[in-house]
Amino acid sequence: MTPSNIIVIIIALILFLLAFILIKTLLFARKSASNTISFKYGVPRFAQDPQVLAEHLSSVIKIQTISHEDPQEDIKENFETMQALLAKTYPLTHKNLTKELVDGHTMIFTWEGKDASLNPVVFMAHQDVVPADENTLDQWNYPPFSGKIADGFIWGRGTMDIKCQMISVFESVEALLAAKFTPDRTIILTFSHNEEVLGTGATAVVKHLQQKGVRVEAVIDEGGSVYDGIIPGVKGYVATIGISEKGYLSLKFTVQGTGGHSSTPPKETAIGILTRAITRLENNRFPTDVRMVKPMFQGLGSAASPMMQVAFANLWLFGGIITKILSRKGETDATIRTTTAPTLFHSGVKDNVLPSVAEAVVNFRILPGQSIADVCEFIRFVIKDKRVTFEPMDQKAWEASPLSPVDGDAYRHIASVIGEIWPGVAVAPYIMLGGTDSRNFCEISDCVYRFTPMVVTEEDLNRVHGVNERIGIDEFHQMADTIYRVMVRWSQKDL
Repeated sequence: MTPSNIIVIIIALILFLLAFILIKTLLFARKSASNTISFKYGVPRFAQDPQVLAEHLSSVIKIQTISHEDPQEDIKENFETMQALLAKTYPLTHKNLTKELVDGHTMIFTWEGKDASLNPVVFMAHQDVVPADENTLDQWNYPPFSGKIADGFIWGRGTMDIKCQMISVFESVEALLAAKFTPDRTIILTFSHNEEVLGTGATAVVKHLQQKGVRVEAVIDEGGSVYDGIIPGVKGYVATIGISEKGYLSLKFTVQGTGGHSSTPPKETAIGILTRAITRLENNRFPTDVRMVKPMFQGLGSAASPMMQVAFANLWLFGGIITKILSRKGETDATIRTTTAPTLFHSGVKDNVLPSVAEAVVNFRILPGQSIADVCEFIRFVIKDKRVTFEPMDQKAWEASPLSPVDGDAYRHIASVIGEIWPGVAVAPYIMLGGTDSRNFCEISDCVYRFTPMVVTEEDLNRVHGVNERIGIDEFHQMADTIYRVMVRWSQKDL
């Protein structure tokens, strides 16, 4: 074979490869177009005054409904005070809907639909909030439980997580009742009181509905938002709807050692053995799986840069590049792997006494497609030390949630409303990194979605559970309007 023939063959192979990549990219982009559903609402537009809406949110922010790992530390009177305030603020809701309490202070409201044969839909949020770190109080522009309305924002703990969504649900129901609206299918509202401590409220709700024989058509809870400049390779606003969430596993690692006087230590102490094991886990992270974020980038369509579209359409060739890009940030790195986070360490009683035991807690967030058993097997392989034992902490272990469909009407209605509120925004499914109450509802519904309709910047991500949590007055009005429209759409017969 002559050199010219070899060159021709190489050029032909390159052209074939480029054509193959181009065809894959075009097919990938074609699938990205989300099908919206046109809809005639038949009710007045959501018309609550933004300032009044802000005052309603402010009023509940002032009430410190903090949940604790030990329920005995919860101030029950605060939850009762807030629920009394909600009854006063939303009289039509409390008059026309049936209210039930389960697990102490978790609320369930049932709005009976005209057709009892239709499965109900569920709108969720939670009443509780995390505390404000006393060491950061001087960093807040306004006190964390002041509910201050200033500078175009409502400030305080719960404005983003997630009393804003709870109030949006109440405002939507109140407005629809005032408009004499009656849903075709039953609407259930549920607000747990201990979500922030992975509590039992939502579990109690699901058990309560199961005892009644209820099967739920669709669920919407807190989750993804309209992100501004957060997703790599994407410019402008991107709305993400959570269709699953990572599994959760907290393991307590234990090493039994030999106690005694610190003046005659052994070659390896319990602390040393355990810290080396933890270090091995941190240095040997779980493998990546970029396939988990492929549906998200496919949904982004033209919002993603051409390079990202080419890369995701041809993961067989560019998977390594995608992994490198997403691994640069903690938020995006967590979307492509099971994460490892040592969170607690305890050992020793005195500075000159060798500890007889060392304990540590490591929290794992499990990527869909992997199981708790897979995680434990990986841990044993990495540590390779039988002296290090581990076991799951009580009620701190559950598998990743199943994937909810993106081709059904429940999802498409959410996407359609997003397009109405934020015209032209790209909408995509994604895997929730944190845990929500909605994971419990996968037992009684195949369509569980997680979406909090607000615009979020990278700076805002640090406000959740952090300093200067806030939401814009206009942005909060958009949130309530979004929930209002989804509620009308989901309440119809054809869902």
